[in-house]
Amino acid sequence: MHELRVNQIELEMQNETLRQAQHELEESRNRYVDLFESAPVAYVIVARDGRLTDANQLATRLLGLTQLQLLEHSFDQFIASCDRERWQERAAAVWAGRLDTPQEHELLLQNAEGSQFPAQLQCGALDRSHTGNTMRIAFFDITERAEAAAEIHRLAYFDALTGLPNRRLLLDRLAQTLAASERKGLYGAIVFLDLDDFKVLNDTRGHDAGDRLLAEVGQRLRAGLREGDTVARMGGDEFVVILDGLGPTRDSAALLAQSIGEKLRQSIAEPVDFGDFAFHCTTSIGVRLFGPGETQAELLQHADLALYRAKSAGRNRVIFFDPSMQAVLDARGILEDALGQALSKGQLELHYQPRFDGTRRVVGAESLLRWRHPKHGLMAPGAFLGMAAQTGLILPIGRWVLEIACAQLAAWAQDPTTRELTLAVNISALEFRQDDFVDQVRKALESTGANPERLTLELTEGATLDSSEATMARSRQLREIGVRLSVDDFGRGWSSLSRLTRLRLQEIKIDPSLVASMGQPGADTTLVTAILALAKSLGLATVAEGVETEAQRRLLADQDCDTFQGFLFSAPLPLDDFQRLLRKAGPCP
Repeated sequence: MHELRVNQIELEMQNETLRQAQHELEESRNRYVDLFESAPVAYVIVARDGRLTDANQLATRLLGLTQLQLLEHSFDQFIASCDRERWQERAAAVWAGRLDTPQEHELLLQNAEGSQFPAQLQCGALDRSHTGNTMRIAFFDITERAEAAAEIHRLAYFDALTGLPNRRLLLDRLAQTLAASERKGLYGAIVFLDLDDFKVLNDTRGHDAGDRLLAEVGQRLRAGLREGDTVARMGGDEFVVILDGLGPTRDSAALLAQSIGEKLRQSIAEPVDFGDFAFHCTTSIGVRLFGPGETQAELLQHADLALYRAKSAGRNRVIFFDPSMQAVLDARGILEDALGQALSKGQLELHYQPRFDGTRRVVGAESLLRWRHPKHGLMAPGAFLGMAAQTGLILPIGRWVLEIACAQLAAWAQDPTTRELTLAVNISALEFRQDDFVDQVRKALESTGANPERLTLELTEGATLDSSEATMARSRQLREIGVRLSVDDFGRGWSSLSRLTRLRLQEIKIDPSLVASMGQPGADTTLVTAILALAKSLGLATVAEGVETEAQRRLLADQDCDTFQGFLFSAPLPLDDFQRLLRKAGPCP
């Protein structure tokens, strides 16, 4: 009886232990279910035959089916077809036990409605022996991460304004195209395009209009190319096109490249409608054919040379590179290096072209730069100033000219016969737009003691097209110093007469091309007459540049032109010759 009682107690204790174990097991299972269902990632359990045997709530939401519906499908059905084979290979490795740790993959999944989304997926055997019949898969939607990565890629390789490839991607595609040319034995071409009138639109209508034009040009270029060609924006208003597989011979490739280039040129020339106005833009195009065995750097340089030739030949045309352009470039490089040293070696000098009033008395001069080159002799500014502007050398050269001109004014002021002379200095747009330009003028005047009222700054149209507050402030500050402001070559391109008053100009200089037509049979002098009348109504002084005949002088004098300059009176002279002319002409009135 006692033994029976003991056995009964032991049995009850065992039952209690079993109940406790069952309770703990149930709690553990509930915790697992809670964790499984509330996990921040989607979980599914997959049988060896691919069937889904369990799925949590996030998995049902991402895959677009209820839990019961999911159990009727295999997981393979939710893998996008493009990634299905890759997934099956990795799943097979899990089933075979070849993977000791869970593996992560990025795959494209699709829900029950067929909508696809990128997902990061981790899979592994459910039991630690890797020999079971179930696999656990955890995955989550990485759409936002993928979109962020795509945006980073877009910013790195594409132009934000036009959506076209940028320089980095262009160079990568050019390398691929050159490799394909080598492999296939076909010719291609690289095409440089530069908009001829972009700056005019930007300056007159603002940067928003300029951006719209660039976007429109990008669309037109893309529409005008063949499949497989590349168009990129290099920056500013420059575009580059890569034409691939033009033909097996240079001649056939050149014909096709010429045809495509002309098509692009004509497409860009079509007016762009801005609503309240239409803008006509032309483009200059440089083309460099290439065949097997050519290098990127050489192609880019040659295409740029061809583009430069197209612009210098009159713009709005297609020009192919030829080897003679390289010879010109080499010579230009030598000249550019020499120009960089010309200032320090004392090779630059000023010549002076006198200005005469209506009584043929010298009242001033225009200072004109000359380069006394050790090999080429005396060079006029047309031979080197364009290069100086492109290289930035125009800035130190311009400061030197300003200082020498002010020093000469100060020297003339010491002589009663020359103290009333004025001296004009040409100022480029690049010089005028320097933030410290006014300070440069002020320092040149102060260091030499020159009278600012005898100094005239002749501004090019490019320097005055900008109607920004900075430009207006600069002109106002110069006038406060006492310097006279003149606009050069008036009548050739000016479109806004309001700038004459807003820039506080005191003088206009009539373009020599207008003066040259005067005095000829049947010549139309209407424009010159209008300019002189306009100047008089605004109280502006007038200078006629390029007067070469007595008939021209007489016609201008009859219309009250104030001052004359040109070969009828005198060519530009070195300082000593100019001084002799002054002594011969007598004292300045």
